[in-house]
Amino acid sequence: MHRKSMLSFVCLWAVFAVNAQEDSTSIQLEKIEIKGVSAQESVYKKEKIDVLQREISAGNDLAKQIEVLPGVNVRKSGTNITKPVIDGLSSSRLIYMMNGVRLENQDWADAHSPEIDADLAGNLSIIRGAETVKYGANALGGVVFAEQEKIPNDTLLNGKAGMNYKSNTRGWGGFIKLQQKLKAIPNLKWKLATNVIQNGDYQTAEYNVTNSGTRLNSLYGELLYEGKKLNAEVFYNDYSAKQGNYFGALTGNIEEFEERIKNGRPLAVFPYEFAINYPLQETRHQIASGKIQWKFNRRWKWNLGYNYQQNHRREYDLRRANSNSVPVQDMILTTQNWSSSLQFNHYRFNSTLGFQIRDKENFNQPGTGVTPALPNYIFKEASVFTYHDIKLSPFKFNVGLRYDKAKMNALGIDFLGNNYGDKKDYSAFSSQLAVDLDVDEWHFNSSVSYGWRIPESYELFANGKEHGIPIFYVGDKDLKPEKATKWVNHIHYHNSWFDTQISGFVHWFEDYIYGVPTHQYKQLFAGPAAIFQFKQQAALIYGLDLIQDWNVTENFQIKNQISWIEGKEIHSKNYLPNISPLKVQNQIRFQAKDWGKFNTNTIQISHLWKAKKTNYNPDYELSNQTPDAYHLFDFALHTNYKINEKFNADITFGAENIFNLLYKDYLNLHRYFVHDSGRNIFINLKFNF
Repeated sequence: MHRKSMLSFVCLWAVFAVNAQEDSTSIQLEKIEIKGVSAQESVYKKEKIDVLQREISAGNDLAKQIEVLPGVNVRKSGTNITKPVIDGLSSSRLIYMMNGVRLENQDWADAHSPEIDADLAGNLSIIRGAETVKYGANALGGVVFAEQEKIPNDTLLNGKAGMNYKSNTRGWGGFIKLQQKLKAIPNLKWKLATNVIQNGDYQTAEYNVTNSGTRLNSLYGELLYEGKKLNAEVFYNDYSAKQGNYFGALTGNIEEFEERIKNGRPLAVFPYEFAINYPLQETRHQIASGKIQWKFNRRWKWNLGYNYQQNHRREYDLRRANSNSVPVQDMILTTQNWSSSLQFNHYRFNSTLGFQIRDKENFNQPGTGVTPALPNYIFKEASVFTYHDIKLSPFKFNVGLRYDKAKMNALGIDFLGNNYGDKKDYSAFSSQLAVDLDVDEWHFNSSVSYGWRIPESYELFANGKEHGIPIFYVGDKDLKPEKATKWVNHIHYHNSWFDTQISGFVHWFEDYIYGVPTHQYKQLFAGPAAIFQFKQQAALIYGLDLIQDWNVTENFQIKNQISWIEGKEIHSKNYLPNISPLKVQNQIRFQAKDWGKFNTNTIQISHLWKAKKTNYNPDYELSNQTPDAYHLFDFALHTNYKINEKFNADITFGAENIFNLLYKDYLNLHRYFVHDSGRNIFINLKFNF
């Protein structure tokens, strides 16, 4: 029913425009800059996933697809729930931008993935320079972009359709994207897309992991008008996911719980199932967005935007008296965002002045029979910002300033029936300064930014179990906002056959917030849960990435990438938890000659090595042991088959974890109980028409 509602919503929007005088060159430049200073001109460069890697990664979630980028790791709960980690930071320290709209979701736990369908996004990229002024104060670690491809100027119906299969989960998926420029209404374009993914239990190299399947359904609709003076866009996105939670960590007493951690694998293994049983979680996230850009003349533009989002999360557990179908957590987060900005564009100087308003309300639905993990709350934020790009060849500069003022009002009832919560007022400035220099074959970039992050309601008031794993979180209402300074430097050398980059960053936090175990337990109906408590310390996170691309011949390329990161408390010198160990990635690509109608024939072999985590604090872990180092090898073969001038097919076949290694990853929260995924053979088909 909600799909029909979406189509009705899209059809109700009507967009009109008036004409103005501008030459064709100016019009094209304006189109490039419709969402602000273009990535090519900005000091802050987007790091993108190349086309071949997107073909190989089809059917995977967002975090898995962008993991190949420098500085990116994946925080997991099993293999079916993942979130990106950029330069050691995740969750609310990252901002997700979907088609220009900031994702507002309940991202307060490791068992929550960002509600973005990577397969429906045309382009995936990140910015690591913490561009806090433009995108918001929470962009301490960076910004993740999931952007739609531009709708072509083609009055004939065109698009893409694809399907994929994974042997490990016996899962499948399929999508279709349709788009067209209308003849009846000049400059009006439309796009519709939908995607379905179904996975069963995943297999390690030696056993099945029970109840680890996933379901995903997503729908996207867009109307776009591009006029000489007015550009307007509306879109609707509906994302629904269902994810099983492994229940083998649940025990009857503390001794059994500690024994399972020590054992590190299931005591009982069950046969593969495609079905998802309890415990599980269901999420539905809807976005309705509209934005307008008015071009006064060749230099001045005014942008106005509004979006409405609703995130409905239900979490189900194993309960007594046949009440599994009643969720233990049932929350609806409703958000409204308003934004407006005035832009001045010159070939040497681009300037933006704007404001944003965020209005969020999270409400616990009654009838669960369980005390909510966090209280009802209202959050309001008003922001004003300005940023400027200056081009003085060969230098480019960026400077920005932002001011945010926010209020939070939380009220809940604990398990004893007592009221709890608090009213909070926050305000702070964010700023950024960056310089970019190109000299012949050398490119230098340096940026420093100061940002902040308001403690999440979960960090302040949580009093409940992490879903899918027996961890009980306790919040601290006296936590102060996180304030951080990040300095990032890039050195890049390139010529026709060799490309090398060195990127380093230092991130200093005044009040870094993180959860650590108390090594005590809380006895629940489902069994004991380890108590974690949030603490706050001055902290330092720093790292280095080395990337080398070598074009051995025109058809043979080698890529090497090394990522090293460290995190410490400044005063105690204790190591921070959840910081990835040393990671090395290698990739070989060979492009064969065309063979009949088969072209762009490419073979890719990839290698990943992760070191054993040795620099850690045992007090901040549930186990004194960290996973051993491991090597993973992947293989992929891609070709494009040309059927006719309008119709062709991309075919990708490959295998992940070729040697079926039994391993654990340090950033997988389930590593205490199960291993990671074994060999997976996949095939991805995509038809372009």
